[in-house]
Amino acid sequence: METTAPTTVDRRAERLRRMALSIAATLVTLVMALYLGISTYAASTLTMPQRDTEVNTPATFGARFEDVRFPARGEDVEIAAWYLPQPDASRVVILIHGKDSSRSTEFQGRFSEFAVRLHERGFAVLLIDLRGHGASGDARFSFGLAERRDILGAVDWLMAQGFRAGSIGVLGVSMGAASAIGAAAADPAIGALVADCSYAEIEPLMQRHWGAASGLPDIFLPSTLFMGRFILGMDLATARPVTEIDDIAPRPVLIIHGSADAFTPVEHGRALAAAAPAAEYWEVPDAGHARSYEVEPQQYVDRVTTFFLQHLTG
Repeated sequence: METTAPTTVDRRAERLRRMALSIAATLVTLVMALYLGISTYAASTLTMPQRDTEVNTPATFGARFEDVRFPARGEDVEIAAWYLPQPDASRVVILIHGKDSSRSTEFQGRFSEFAVRLHERGFAVLLIDLRGHGASGDARFSFGLAERRDILGAVDWLMAQGFRAGSIGVLGVSMGAASAIGAAAADPAIGALVADCSYAEIEPLMQRHWGAASGLPDIFLPSTLFMGRFILGMDLATARPVTEIDDIAPRPVLIIHGSADAFTPVEHGRALAAAAPAAEYWEVPDAGHARSYEVEPQQYVDRVTTFFLQHLTG
């Protein structure tokens, strides 16, 4: 059987086909490199907290306080805090701000005011700056996965001052609340917890705000989360306080959420309450994100004070 030698046209067509495949492979490689490069940049920049300028200290509201510093549990970062001592106090409350906020600027600059009002009710109070925020050491944020160790470092410091397990309460706001849920689930020394406007799980919230936060289309979110694992060494999508909150029982929990919260919708607060049937739940009418104290300051102080007086050991 005779075989026909390739013609010049056939050889030219084969060269063109190989060239097209090479160009296509190069383009795919470039597109993937660009895709992962953008995702890596997004993961790097979006996990860097903003540092707020100090607004008010407890002294602004007439209280004496001490500047203190201590390591997070695990000693990977130093935490800055303000301590309001209370002579002969047997109960203490740790206050935790949210993402891109601080001990000074949370509650629209009134976190120190709230701390002083708790202090006036007989509590010692410790306000901390989470890692990467305020005056604490540099670090990326992880939606509560690492930040819980900052709170546990505060617990260690307070116990070194003589406070006993069960006498330490924690109130966290937003990401601080999510961090506090993880800390309380991990350490029974925390006797009672108030979680104000926490998310139930972070991934739906990231999907909700991805475009506004990153300026990128949704297709970049999975790859950014993937690259974030390499940068942080942890999977941000596993920040799911709703799976941890019932581990705090039988210790008491008070969940606070504003009905008009546009950032972390009230469904998150309701989901946390459903996951922890023994918890108290207070839904504050017309309050936006981290605005419940602003909307109902006296009721907020009264309710939080009563909760901690009832449940922290004296």
